[in-house]
Amino acid sequence: MPVIDREILAELKEKTKDSYRVTLPSLFTSQVFGLFGGTFLGKYFDLIRKQFPGLLVVLPGIMGLRGNVFGSMASRFSTMLYLGDLEPSLRDKKVLKEIVLRMLISLIPIFLLWAIGVATGIKKNAFDVLLIVVTSTILVSFILGYFTSFVTIFAFKRGTDPDSVAAPLVASMGDFLTVPSLVLFILLIERSPEGFRLFNYATIALFLIVAAVSRVRKADFMELKQVFITITGLALLSTISGSLLAKFSGEIQASVILSFIYPSLLSSFGNYGSIIAAKTSTKLHLGEIESFLCPKAFTDIVALFTTAPVIGTTKILIGGALMMLTTGTSIPGSVYWILITYPFMALFIMLYAYTLSYFLFQKNIDPDHVAIPLISNNSDIFGTLYVVLMAKLMVGG
Repeated sequence: MPVIDREILAELKEKTKDSYRVTLPSLFTSQVFGLFGGTFLGKYFDLIRKQFPGLLVVLPGIMGLRGNVFGSMASRFSTMLYLGDLEPSLRDKKVLKEIVLRMLISLIPIFLLWAIGVATGIKKNAFDVLLIVVTSTILVSFILGYFTSFVTIFAFKRGTDPDSVAAPLVASMGDFLTVPSLVLFILLIERSPEGFRLFNYATIALFLIVAAVSRVRKADFMELKQVFITITGLALLSTISGSLLAKFSGEIQASVILSFIYPSLLSSFGNYGSIIAAKTSTKLHLGEIESFLCPKAFTDIVALFTTAPVIGTTKILIGGALMMLTTGTSIPGSVYWILITYPFMALFIMLYAYTLSYFLFQKNIDPDHVAIPLISNNSDIFGTLYVVLMAKLMVGG
């Protein structure tokens, strides 16, 4: 037993070094991207609340959807690369086909999210909101699809485990593109409604051309049927997050800093969960996890947990600096609530991710297809609940 303990401790030490050397930089880069998107959200939060409230209902779903769709694509590509089913090149025909399939998978849930928002009574500028989210989905999905492919393949060719870096970077790039694209479309509508609609038509035409070139067939879509059903169900579930965000938008705006770091908080929780899910999935496929309480599996969680205080602290510092630059508001003293609780919220997400991935695999359900989307979605719900709780604590609501 002492020998085993020494082996586990040695492995934990090595994984902790790897977490700081490889994963922490990707998490930090992810954080910077998320905070960039959060700056747009924080600056225009009041405008969105008053003129396009439907966007608040669909925003968590859109953010989560892109992380789900392309996070699972990164995990799928990682597994395919290790198994030799995908050439480590962007020129592989499977890359473009997969991107188009992910676009198709994304558009239907987006429409459903919008419809639910309208059905619940949020009808102000509803048609413009639909055009915004559809056009944004097509453009962002195209960019994010190639970014996902590049990051996964590049990491693999460099001898770095794609599971350690792809999920955080993909999710953060989604956040980096999502909120700014929505805000830019809002500003375009206000300046030139005709120009906005013309841009929409051109974007839809581009999508149809790319779909034709990729030669996606019904059989290809059916291969991802499980992914589509899962992601659509999760998108609908994300209306919980959207409803909470819309309902407590006043408290979140009152705290100021939470409206700036909201996208970054959600993406970081999703990142921690996705990394553990991806690592667990790969190990399960390779037969390296023999039981649920496998000590070697938990070393990944403990190693990543040590990075959470660093991420939480820098999130407040950078987010607060951006908030001060754009609004002139100083960081509130009550922000200590976030500093204290953030690492343990990340730990909860990681334990949840491991448990879910393990038991899905035991039920012959591929975690690459289901676990990462489910974890990312649930992280958004847990994260939004966390943000609401922090807002209540910070503003005394």
